[in-house]
Amino acid sequence: MKKIIFTILTATFLCFISCYTATAQDAPVAQSDQITGDGQQSIQDDDSSTGTFTPVTVDPSATSDVALQFPASLTNKPVAIEAPDGGILSSNSATIDANGALSFSFQVSDQPGVHRVLAIDPNADEDSTHIIGVVQFEVPPPAN
Repeated sequence: MKKIIFTILTATFLCFISCYTATAQDAPVAQSDQITGDGQQSIQDDDSSTGTFTPVTVDPSATSDVALQFPASLTNKPVAIEAPDGGILSSNSATIDANGALSFSFQVSDQPGVHRVLAIDPNADEDSTHIIGVVQFEVPPPAN
């Protein structure tokens, strides 16, 4: 009986350690964003450890310039850019530059709600993160 309990405890411990090691690594995702509005005023300058940034409130049909900062390990990496909730992107693909920056423009639709823009690593394997950045714009409902 003692041998069985020892074996189960050992197996559980090893499983815990391997799971911890797999999730403790830093994911290669966007570390910061800078968003400027139509008049080049700064709307957001935010940091993130997950690659997802706080939503910013914008007017309907507003255009914003977005700059995402990535770790050095992602320089010169091609990425896909998608707007699954509507809106117009300046480009559907780009390359993270030598400084780790990815820049694009985005125009939200005139519909109220959250408009997400996703930066996607199209070449990520099974064990890697596919979505490496999420910027969110919120268009408020019209005033009554």
